Amino acid sequence: MTKKEKNILIILAVVIVLIGVLVFGRIATKESATETEQETTEEVTELTTEQTTTEEPTTEEPKEENPIDFKSYWEIDKNVYAYIDIPETRISYPVLQSDDEQPEDYYLEHNLDGSTGYPGCIYTQRLNKKDFTDYNTILYGHNMKNGDGFRDLHNFSDKEFFDNNKYVYIYTPDELLTYEIFAAYEFTDDHILYAYDFSDEKGYREYIDMLKGYGSGYFRDVDKLTTDDRIITLSTCTSAENRRYLVQAKLVDSKGLYIK
Repeated sequence: MTKKEKNILIILAVVIVLIGVLVFGRIATKESATETEQETTEEVTELTTEQTTTEEPTTEEPKEENPIDFKSYWEIDKNVYAYIDIPETRISYPVLQSDDEQPEDYYLEHNLDGSTGYPGCIYTQRLNKKDFTDYNTILYGHNMKNGDGFRDLHNFSDKEFFDNNKYVYIYTPDELLTYEIFAAYEFTDDHILYAYDFSDEKGYREYIDMLKGYGSGYFRDVDKLTTDDRIITLSTCTSAENRRYLVQAKLVDSKGLYIK
């Protein structure tokens, strides 16, 4: 073998070694990258799993405290079940309903402290449920000269006052009910819950039709009333013995008061 041939073999050997080093280096780099990628994937998977299993934040509105201290009222009279408030009037009272051992109109002449006489209490009869889901819930109160009871309902006989004061608020232990006033007028002393059949939709529709055709007094959007509406009727005396003054409103909103 000549010297020239030996040199060629040496060069070929060096080239082969270099090629081997390069190939091995690429393989090692690829394996390292694959391992790193796998570790990263595992970390992401673990993070995703943690996020998935973490309890999602609630979308419920913050709970509110009921502004009416029903517990204090219950210590005085367990029959308190609601509270009525009418802005721009002195009407801001608990609402009661007699129990089975008392007369239907017990609170007409009995006060919150149990004493007998005027002014009595704001109350409903047992003909109405206490959750205000009846077609028409009627609340009664005396027309006291000193302003107690439902005296200020007569403020709505003034057109400007009627136009500028539209809402009645009813609080229960569970919720706030907002009613929009649609009528204020004098009516007969007929017992409305007996004079009209509110046991079904047909009877309620007849009552609504009567309201839509009623002539005297002030009305607002009464033509929009339907049997889907739930209304309250606030009733008090007038100077005439056989007449009553009524203020009526329909439920337009309810809001839960979760803390009792």
